[in-house]
Amino acid sequence: MSTDSNNNQLTSRPHTRLIATQVMYQVVVKQHHLKQAMLATMAHKNITPQDKAWVQNICYQSLRHHQNLSARWKRFTDKPLKDKLVAELLTLSMAQKYHLDTPDHAIVNEAVNTAKKLKKNWATGLINKVLKLALNDQSFTPNSEVETHNHPQWWIDLLKKDWPEQWQQILNANNQKPPLWVRIYDSALQVKGQQHPHLKNAWNLTETQISSSIELKQGQFSVQDSAAQYAAHILKPKTGEKILDACAAPGGKSCHLLELEPNIKLDILEKEPHRLELVKDNLSRLNLKANRLIEGDATQPKTWFQGPKYDKILLDVPCSAAGVVRRNPDIKLLRQPQHIKQLTDLQQNILLQMADLVKTGGQILYATCSVFRSENERQIKKFLQKHPGFQTIQMDIKLAENCLHGQQIITGNNNMDGFYYCLLEKVA
Repeated sequence: MSTDSNNNQLTSRPHTRLIATQVMYQVVVKQHHLKQAMLATMAHKNITPQDKAWVQNICYQSLRHHQNLSARWKRFTDKPLKDKLVAELLTLSMAQKYHLDTPDHAIVNEAVNTAKKLKKNWATGLINKVLKLALNDQSFTPNSEVETHNHPQWWIDLLKKDWPEQWQQILNANNQKPPLWVRIYDSALQVKGQQHPHLKNAWNLTETQISSSIELKQGQFSVQDSAAQYAAHILKPKTGEKILDACAAPGGKSCHLLELEPNIKLDILEKEPHRLELVKDNLSRLNLKANRLIEGDATQPKTWFQGPKYDKILLDVPCSAAGVVRRNPDIKLLRQPQHIKQLTDLQQNILLQMADLVKTGGQILYATCSVFRSENERQIKKFLQKHPGFQTIQMDIKLAENCLHGQQIITGNNNMDGFYYCLLEKVA
């Protein structure tokens, strides 16, 4: 679901600007995830839904365009600003101008007042001077690819290497507000939007204020990007099959499998207890029933696997989330190059463990919401070298790129998230 707000109020109320600055500090400086930072910062505060929407919107915009926005004010400081809280206040102020169309005088006044509330009285003169210059600056041009594309240089370089023809499309799509895709369960439900050309139950809605709608609560539809909706269709569940959804939370793909074929024996595996609760909530909302809900680690099947082996396994592994950056703009600031190696090691370990749990003639659908080849086709290449008893099965995902193994949905193609799939069959 799109977590951006359409709330483009011209001005924020004093406490919302203060809260937003604190949230940004938690993400950029303390390296906390945006959703966690928002929950923690706004907990126990008397904040209206409208104010919460404003904070959410300005934080998403500030993070989505952080490198460019911060460069705009940094050119007017004599030396690097040591106070990181003030720095985030300035970046947030630039977001107000370029993404909320707030009047310049209101931006400056609010920033100065917020600095006082943060007990940064020493900075009020600097903020006043820097913002007036930056807001009036008509000559700014980005000095680097980082400032142009709002991504770390290592990320840009990796995309150029992996996708020399599409890297700019991916970066541009990452910086856009995400669409709201839903999976329609009730065929009689009328929605406003555009139907996916190849997935009849996938709709890109034009009405985005649906998180509390009666239809959602009653299970008439689910929020799920269209790229993710391919998973259940590729796996093609059949009556009586024993299927495992590993790394399952929040359960969208599990529920989709049960919607397509209720008479499967579906085991749902999730390591984190609080995330397993999300799966339970979705099953309950849609009135669906799984065979087993398992709190367990995919790398430690001996602790939870009871046999017999599975006919099919859906393996949506933990990944860099490089294909869903537009929904999680904090990833661009939190993710580091060394994380990719850690993730690929984990992915290969999980894939190797799952290989022993599927019966001969059975299938594993390997999936990620990443566009990095090291997490995708190269993982499959490495796996097949270790497990010659597996082979890939040809898929036909429309609007996807064919890879050495599997297919890649490029971020932004038909307004979809970036997603990778490879279907494996155990032949011996």
